[in-house]
Amino acid sequence: MFIPSVLVIIGFIIVHIFTDAIKFLDERPTNRLISLVSGGSIAYVLLHLVPELTHYREVVEEATLPGWLEEIDYVTYVAALLGIAVFYGINQLSEKSERENKEEKNLTRPDKSIFALEIGAFSLYNGLIGYLLAELSGENIAAYFIYFIVFSFHFIANNRILHLTHEDLYTKIGRWVLAFSVLAGWILYETTHASDLTIAFLSSFLTGGVVLNILNDELPDEKKSSYPAFLVGMVFIAVLLQVLIK
Repeated sequence: MFIPSVLVIIGFIIVHIFTDAIKFLDERPTNRLISLVSGGSIAYVLLHLVPELTHYREVVEEATLPGWLEEIDYVTYVAALLGIAVFYGINQLSEKSERENKEEKNLTRPDKSIFALEIGAFSLYNGLIGYLLAELSGENIAAYFIYFIVFSFHFIANNRILHLTHEDLYTKIGRWVLAFSVLAGWILYETTHASDLTIAFLSSFLTGGVVLNILNDELPDEKKSSYPAFLVGMVFIAVLLQVLIK
């Protein structure tokens, strides 16, 4: 499925570069849109990514692992927890730095070192999304379409937060790094051969990161969220997954 994957990657690059140009994201209906997107993202994670953890667990059980890893039950789920821990930790560092800069330096953004750390982490994150595109979509064109829809809105949500947090640093540097990290991940997958075990751990780690970032960036504040929109997004993606992906 080379052509569909190329089109998805090009789409991801365009989304990253031009998120700031989507002016309606600054308007009030955005809260409904974000609720819609978060519902769809959660449905995708729970109905597609999380079930894959069971498959990856079977892959790991059949592989030869170092002794200390073999002692860990549900090791792929532990990898998912690691993904949650990494991105939660980075988010906490960013918020702490921003808070301290506001109090001590009258700055509205975190230190540049935190920007570099956050962009580096999300470059890895985006690279994994590009790298695992074919693995998570298989031979089903509809799966590529759903992958693109879900992660495009996921990228838009992440990009809005990064832009609000790091301001012109994100516009001048961050968005370009993130855009091409998706491409780099895809190229790496197409030009190398990873074992099923490697795919299992990378996918599990990504699943944890996706869960954390959805909860962090896509779920609006209770007072600003729209439950009907959230429900529509959830049902829409759930139905697509059930009808189009067998």
